[in-house]
Amino acid sequence: MISLKKVTLFAAVVALFASSSLLAETYVCKHGDQERTIAIVYANADSAAPCEVTYDKGEGAESLWQAQNDVSYCEEKAAAFVEKQRGWGWDCNKQ
Repeated sequence: MISLKKVTLFAAVVALFASSSLLAETYVCKHGDQERTIAIVYANADSAAPCEVTYDKGEGAESLWQAQNDVSYCEEKAAAFVEKQRGWGWDCNKQ
């Protein structure tokens, strides 16, 4: 049985991480009635690294790529993945 104290601690940690991460670029891709989201998440507002590229099919975002030092890595990976989606027939737009 999970205690309320553990659930509260977990929720606080998740909220802290979410508030410290900043989405810089988000692409929404649509194909028929399906929707996908590709996002670049930065750990700091004043730096392009560390960063992470996430992909969400509507079931929760998964991390595709991460970089600790390379400031252009996430942007390049996200742009290439958006182009791949477009090649598969998805209509992707930057939000």
